[in-house]
Amino acid sequence: MRIHLLSTINQNYVVPFRVMVHSLQTFRLGTTPITWHVFESDLSAADKLGIQTHLESAAIEINWHGYAHERLAGLPIWGRAIVGMYQRIFVPDVLPEAIDRMIYLDGDLLFLDAIETLWNTDISGAIIGAVQDAVVPYVSSPLGLRRYRELGYQRTDPYFNAGVFIVDRDAWREHRVGEKAIDYVHRYERSINLADQDALNAVLHDRWRRLDDRWNIIGSAAGRAHFRPQGIDASRMTAALREPGIIHFAGYLKPWLYDGLGSRWSGAYTTALFEVFPEHRFERTLKTLSTAFYDRHLRTCLYPLERLAWRTSRHLR
Repeated sequence: MRIHLLSTINQNYVVPFRVMVHSLQTFRLGTTPITWHVFESDLSAADKLGIQTHLESAAIEINWHGYAHERLAGLPIWGRAIVGMYQRIFVPDVLPEAIDRMIYLDGDLLFLDAIETLWNTDISGAIIGAVQDAVVPYVSSPLGLRRYRELGYQRTDPYFNAGVFIVDRDAWREHRVGEKAIDYVHRYERSINLADQDALNAVLHDRWRRLDDRWNIIGSAAGRAHFRPQGIDASRMTAALREPGIIHFAGYLKPWLYDGLGSRWSGAYTTALFEVFPEHRFERTLKTLSTAFYDRHLRTCLYPLERLAWRTSRHLR
């Protein structure tokens, strides 16, 4: 058996990707071989060498792949988004035929449990296994699928986070997920909230299996006083927080950019960060200091305004 992992990164994610590799290796159970397929478009030779050396020192094989630029041309982007975020839609279609199962991993994750445990999770009968998004739990949530009614979906149909997912490669290709997802993006361009994540939720609506919440915990929100996830059973979240498997630093509060964030896992991340990059220095600017102060000291009170801003931005686009 060989574990196949997939990630898409750019030059802004070299540091967090290597922190993720370090954390995965820390909790790795044994000697099951791992191949990591890394898709990139703008890494320097020095960055690639650093990543390759790091992976090889962890006895992980690396396969480099370029972006499918011709497929990405013309796809909509806005705000902090970049067109490369759509790359993961195509990833399962371009790997060698012999690979029948894989795990996609975003570049901003921290492992707190063994990758082998996740790999062995059963997703029989589904195309992917993923975690219901704690921040966007339903297709009708403020950042969910704006056209869910037109698609024939119900308000309480769950919406998954695409930062971690297990793929049945044969089912993915048979269902033509990549092709259908891009068709969705082009058709509903003006109604999309979360780019490729929206498209994958639309296409895989009833073809995904829910993984334990512990495998994709949103680090900036979970376990904090201001965050009360709707649509996710409290006992499920309590169990996930008790035994977290993967912390996902989704959103703009990145712990390699901002020191002293309010996340309960920011300390663990900082420890891992300095183990990999002992020379790392946080930028001390008005923006970084005020952002960290807001997240740690003010966000509990002001979080309702954040939610209101999400709803407003949704209706303005």
